[in-house]
Amino acid sequence: MTGRLGKRYARALLDLAREDSSLEAVGEELARGVAAFSEPRLLPLLLSPAIEAAVRLRTSKAVVAALRLSWKVGNLIGLLAERDRLPILPDVARWYEALLDEEVGRARVTIRSAAALGAAERGELVELARRLARRREVLATTEVDPDLLGGVVLDVGGTVYDGSVRAELARLSLEMAERSS
Repeated sequence: MTGRLGKRYARALLDLAREDSSLEAVGEELARGVAAFSEPRLLPLLLSPAIEAAVRLRTSKAVVAALRLSWKVGNLIGLLAERDRLPILPDVARWYEALLDEEVGRARVTIRSAAALGAAERGELVELARRLARRREVLATTEVDPDLLGGVVLDVGGTVYDGSVRAELARLSLEMAERSS
């Protein structure tokens, strides 16, 4: 994640949400706003310099009203629209999510496996990810990747733990090559 500007906006929004304990709700609203403002038919209208700034601002306020966003998220989007910074809205949302996860002690984990996991296997991997991340809460996403051949790959906050058969074969191949030289 890059963008110091997006991080500053996200931090300010987090501070506002913290005041009335609406951290999660604001995050959900922000995600809905990003989805709406990323709409392919709407985006060109809001970003085109050929369209008058007042029209772009009115349109963004109408979208905020239609989504029934809170004043916090609505004001943020309005401010970004006024300053021609709507393109950084997805970056703001990513930073907000990361800051919120840090605030509540949560980690996001991706579990990739060669085949679909059963509930017990998934539970064991989530528990392992919780210990690796040293977090009390883990939000796990599972993906099936047949290229793995077998085993699993855990991505815990950007740190990858590769227990796949493909990785093991690569390690063995490298080890054999080192021994033969």
